[in-house]
Amino acid sequence: MKNIYLLKILFLIGSSFINAEVLSNIEIRSDKVEFEIDINKISFLDNVSIDSKYISISANSAVYDDKNKVINMSGAPSKITSNKENNIFYGLADKILFFNNERVHLIGNATMEYEGISITSNLIIFNPITGNISTE
Repeated sequence: MKNIYLLKILFLIGSSFINAEVLSNIEIRSDKVEFEIDINKISFLDNVSIDSKYISISANSAVYDDKNKVINMSGAPSKITSNKENNIFYGLADKILFFNNERVHLIGNATMEYEGISITSNLIIFNPITGNISTE
């Protein structure tokens, strides 16, 4: 698995393309990376792993969309876990959206275990920093 770090990405494609606020303090690993400079997207393919201070996400693929400032992960399913000892959670979904404020959307066949509570919905919106959860 190749380690892809913000500084390497910035060096390769130029700082005007990436919003450093979104990808700062996030480590992304994947087997393959594709840069689509004309549409401001970076695709991470095969064995994708994303780690931040609060969460770890694994997926089959991920796309960073600079226009919308979001990382869109998909898998069969994609998985999210906590990186904080005092804030334990675990979730699965067909797709996970990771926003620049670390807010997370679990979409499609979404399930989440948090503080002994099991949640199932088509959409779970979760803030791993505050612990707030909502469903639709």
